[in-house]
Amino acid sequence: MTLSFKNPLMKTLKTCAFVAVIPLANAYSQTLTSAVFSDSDITIYEESSPAVLTLNNSLDPVLALQGTANAAGGNVELFATSDFAPYADSSEGSIFAAATPTVLTAGFSDASSVTVSALSGQDWFVDSENSYNTAFGVDNLANQWFGDFLAAMTEQSGGAATTFIAGNEEALFEQFRDNGGFAQLSDPNVSFIDTSDSFVNVGLGGFIDATPRVAGLLNVNAFLLGQFFPNGIQVSEVAKVNGQEVYSFQAVDSGVVLNDGVDSYSGTYLVTVPEPSSALLLCLAGLGGLTRRKR
Repeated sequence: MTLSFKNPLMKTLKTCAFVAVIPLANAYSQTLTSAVFSDSDITIYEESSPAVLTLNNSLDPVLALQGTANAAGGNVELFATSDFAPYADSSEGSIFAAATPTVLTAGFSDASSVTVSALSGQDWFVDSENSYNTAFGVDNLANQWFGDFLAAMTEQSGGAATTFIAGNEEALFEQFRDNGGFAQLSDPNVSFIDTSDSFVNVGLGGFIDATPRVAGLLNVNAFLLGQFFPNGIQVSEVAKVNGQEVYSFQAVDSGVVLNDGVDSYSGTYLVTVPEPSSALLLCLAGLGGLTRRKR
């Protein structure tokens, strides 16, 4: 049976937040001065020696958030327990559905702040009708992300991945969901937060090559999957920055690695959203443009 894949559109407000590609003002980066968390479900990693990360939950998190894309230094993991088995169940009424994700509020030297949040089942599976729906093909973030993920896999494989994607989209989505894939994407490791040129830039630590992780979540053989991706698979975890869900499928070498046997945090994924004032101006400008075209 051939399956048709529906890739739902982002909601209007979300699309508006992604419009910005050109700075609106000559802003400059501010110094990070504070990092406050909504709960204690965090893990802090520090660069204890050049290029080597170690766990250190006693480290001042501000010091762990001073990196750059190619020199990420430490990072702070939000909602660290989401990788645990109880969260794999994403059904309505599950622990993951009812979870309250960890929120980081980062303060800067100009008294501005940025929030970076982990995700819960509510973020992933509430659809446009405000119903909690874990099915394939509905209008929610889980389906939006998964459609983008399959498109990225196709591109990263040079088209070869269509061999196993085409006609299997629903089955792949269900495997990923039932193996706890969405929960495992919900605990972003934040390496740095930078505000410049009317944008908020956040570095997310992840795998420079996520092929083994993806293979496990899709329940396929990692070696065979790797044959389709000679340059590896790149996919970030997902965060909410100032309320906007963000993710990336393109990494750079982070310059650090955790010696955990799987080279965690070897890649940096840069995600960007407009600062709140810039986002509002862009939305108003976009709405004004629409109004003018209707005249």
